[in-house]
Amino acid sequence: MSDQLRIVAEPRTQLGKGATGRLRRTGRLPGIVYGYQVDPTPVHVDALALYHALHTEAGANALIRLEFDGDTHLTVARDVQRHPVKREMQHVDFLAVDKDVQISVEVPVNLTEEDDLGDDSGVVNQILYTVPVLVKPLDVPNYFELSIAGLEIGDVKRVEDLAGLLPAGAEFDIELDRTVVTINAPMSEEALEALEESAGIEADEPELIGEEPEEAPADGSADDEA
Repeated sequence: MSDQLRIVAEPRTQLGKGATGRLRRTGRLPGIVYGYQVDPTPVHVDALALYHALHTEAGANALIRLEFDGDTHLTVARDVQRHPVKREMQHVDFLAVDKDVQISVEVPVNLTEEDDLGDDSGVVNQILYTVPVLVKPLDVPNYFELSIAGLEIGDVKRVEDLAGLLPAGAEFDIELDRTVVTINAPMSEEALEALEESAGIEADEPELIGEEPEEAPADGSADDEA
């Protein structure tokens, strides 16, 4: 787990759409803190500081020491709401946690040694990009690395293959037989055409060069007039 980050929060005394809009224009991000030993409290924080906190190696699972009202609370950012177009942060929930009690987090799975497959023609198909883990806040891993070196077509790696990477006392919050990654055979042209047909995609008709399509004679043709 990366170092804990410190962010200072200020209580929000004015609520509503207009008030939150004014906060954002000054570089502040509205939010709420709740959870362990904290009554739900509207707050605002420096938007840039939170952005940097969530773009460390720990990512969305970064531990944040949130300081407000003279106290410091160990928190994680949950439910970060973003603008649908600009993707700028609009609101954040800070969940206060007990360092000795497990929380549920999504830990990214990074595949390694993809160039060392046992079959060069195999196609890597990653099913799970994160896995849910129950773990104490101070032990949250930044990510799991899963080697797929030597895998052949048809081979599978499952959640249970990550078990050796769990911190002591942690456990997966998902079935151990769930597939993380499979190695598929490349798709044949026939299968690709069938897939396109099922999706309603029609292949382009070849253009005939030097030939005019034959048309049916219309009523009142030259032969009739002769």
